[in-house]
Amino acid sequence: MKKIPAAALASLLLFSCTIPVKKSAPLPTPAMAAASGATLPTLQRGHALYTSHCGRCHEPQLPASVQTADWHIVLPGMAWNAGLKKQDERALLAYILAAKSSSPGS
Repeated sequence: MKKIPAAALASLLLFSCTIPVKKSAPLPTPAMAAASGATLPTLQRGHALYTSHCGRCHEPQLPASVQTADWHIVLPGMAWNAGLKKQDERALLAYILAAKSSSPGS
């Protein structure tokens, strides 16, 4: 087995720190549910739908990156395209709005 020189290992570790980390949508929490008025199971269902459906057609947008009014406009069309039931669409919207309001700077 070859030994990796310390300088090479240090360079590798330093380089790995410069790779941007892709942010993901926040996991639902009891605090998020309390603040939004939605139940935690509804937010968990919305998060599951977000992670499983939103990336099928395009790069998912983080909830905080889109204006609240825009989510109300575009989400119904995307939910229809994805074949989501109205109940799932409501859970997805509840999750997105709760995640958006709990994000810093929202």
